[in-house]
Amino acid sequence: MQFMVSINLNPEKAKAAPSKDLAEAEAQVVRGFYMDGLVRQIWVRADGSGAIILAEAESAEIAAKQLAELPLVREGILLAPEVVALAPYFGFAPRA
Repeated sequence: MQFMVSINLNPEKAKAAPSKDLAEAEAQVVRGFYMDGLVRQIWVRADGSGAIILAEAESAEIAAKQLAELPLVREGILLAPEVVALAPYFGFAPRA
């Protein structure tokens, strides 16, 4: 299944940019998720308030559990991921 995942900055903890080491750890985990097929696409919000991920997993629970392991989520800089299940758009289906 595919999911849209919204991850937002925690306004109480995101007062400054994360350390270089923490940012690199985050990037490394995201690259691993991409290589494993969990993260299909990812965008950083233009205003810097978080990210949007197109994810693929067996269930929303599995996607949320895996994405909760992101270093910035574990440190509380990012809030827990909001996972929304997606379904195909009916408008592109063949017409009878």
